[in-house]
Amino acid sequence: MNVRALLAALLLGCSVSLSAATEVIPLNFRTADEVLGVVQSVLGHEGKVNAYGNQLIVNAEPAKIAEVRALLQQLDTEPRRLLISVDTNESGYQTDRGYRADGSISAGNAEIQIGQGEINGRDQVRIIRRSTDSRSGGTQQVQATEGYPALIQVGQSVPLTTRSRDYYGQPYSNTQYRDVTRGFYVTASLSGELVHINISSNRDRLSQTQPGAIDVQSTDTRVSGRVGEWISIGAINEQNQGEQSDFLQQRSTQGREDMTIRVKVDVVN
Repeated sequence: MNVRALLAALLLGCSVSLSAATEVIPLNFRTADEVLGVVQSVLGHEGKVNAYGNQLIVNAEPAKIAEVRALLQQLDTEPRRLLISVDTNESGYQTDRGYRADGSISAGNAEIQIGQGEINGRDQVRIIRRSTDSRSGGTQQVQATEGYPALIQVGQSVPLTTRSRDYYGQPYSNTQYRDVTRGFYVTASLSGELVHINISSNRDRLSQTQPGAIDVQSTDTRVSGRVGEWISIGAINEQNQGEQSDFLQQRSTQGREDMTIRVKVDVVN
């Protein structure tokens, strides 16, 4: 390379370095981590951006920095306050039908006892006919910032006792506390009149049919809908049927449980 070409290359390098600039851009509402990736994608290979606290340090040509500033005017806006409502509705139905005979039968010197034997000196036949109908549910609400997760959860710690025998055959009991909760974990973001929701909900309760057990229900999904309108996110339908028969005894059970969950997002400000 001759002297003239070397001087031309040095002058070109100096002009490129002089055209680049470093500027500190403060953010008002968004965090640096939220916008860092988007700004770097705009700069590409023509600049570099770093986060320092709640500020961006941009090194690029003035035209690129101006482009970044215009982008941040759209991104660095105050997030809206949202009111998130989750509504659950549960219904259950259980029926028991059957009969049972209790008493004794004598034949010569032999006596056969049926069921629980005589009651107050009399044989008895019991007709089983029982039904239960239950409804429960309600609405939980929480205020949250757009794009940030919110958690609301209620419940109680209940004692669950198990009984067993030790190495020497002596009975003993052990009681532990278990949290039985219901609630939801949700993140909502707006796009015009549409709302996009990530939601995980849980509903635990003590079992009505198995003492010491906890029934667990949960959903985890992403849905979209219009602001201010209820959006269905899940439904659970369970049916059970059983039958038991023996000598002079018969019993049949039928049951059904239904649950629906829906969510609504309203803009507070």
